[in-house]
Amino acid sequence: MAHTECKKYVTCPMCKGAGKSATRAMTETASLSTQHENANSSQIAKTQFVEATYSGASGDLRFSTLSDSRYPKDVNPTANYENYVPILEGDCTETPEDFASPQETLKHAMQSLKQEQWQSSVSALIKLMHISRIQPELLDSNMPRIYRTLCSLLRNTRPHVVRTVCQVAMELYKTVQCTQRPEFDELASALLLKSTHTNKGIRNDAQRALDSMVSHLPPATCIRILTSEHGASHKNPLIRATVSRLLYNIINIIGVECLSSNPNFKDTRRKIFTMCAKFLLDGNNETRNDAKKTLKAMMGHPDFDTLFYQDVDWKIISSIEKQLVSLKYSRIHSV
Repeated sequence: MAHTECKKYVTCPMCKGAGKSATRAMTETASLSTQHENANSSQIAKTQFVEATYSGASGDLRFSTLSDSRYPKDVNPTANYENYVPILEGDCTETPEDFASPQETLKHAMQSLKQEQWQSSVSALIKLMHISRIQPELLDSNMPRIYRTLCSLLRNTRPHVVRTVCQVAMELYKTVQCTQRPEFDELASALLLKSTHTNKGIRNDAQRALDSMVSHLPPATCIRILTSEHGASHKNPLIRATVSRLLYNIINIIGVECLSSNPNFKDTRRKIFTMCAKFLLDGNNETRNDAKKTLKAMMGHPDFDTLFYQDVDWKIISSIEKQLVSLKYSRIHSV
């Protein structure tokens, strides 16, 4: 049906001219379009993080770690994370009554994991995370399967899924503290890889998960995975930078005195010394800086020289003699 045109109005074929002017119609159409776009933006915002609250506007790969009284002030500043709110809490629609029977919830969650569909798996992992806060011992026998699911979902192409998985891993490291191999090693390696992701939010969440790992799991276990080919020996310089940062945090968790004097930490100390010595020659500036901070902290112990020259290969020592002298000199003048 053809429209009849005039100077100011467009006659509507349905209302026969009783409608509104073309100008008003265009205005309302634009208004509806704006409302539709705002609604879409609101919906998208529910499934995305505000990345600026994680590591500041700079996008630097230097991340603050978990707030813990064991850390000195210069190790774990929390200013950048004051407004941090994990989205996986918003994804969990279950009420407290749904967890009145953790055993039954666990049974259904594990069945969902077997379906190997990312939607049901993410929902199941969030339920398992809540169970870990109530009765973490219930998850002990199922952790290998849970870790395998986490590793699988870390390869998902959806940032929302990957970030949720990182946060679940962060929580499970804190509550269940499972280190069963090889699943634990695979998950830690995957998180190290994600800590260098191009998505800033994924990097932050992966770093948080790794911080949780070194904060709540045995230092010897963490050092073992950090010194593997997936950590300190990795070809990616950003992964080596992450490892160097985590080493400095571990030093502050254990304490210089305990690390130097406790015979149980002999192997751990040797690995830390060796890694830090190699990192002094690394091409990445952040890796070198954190290695220097670690060694300067260790130099405060009176037996440092004896232990260091005893634990580190002489070929490595001969290549970093100038750096060691410089560190000792700078430490003396900074005291």
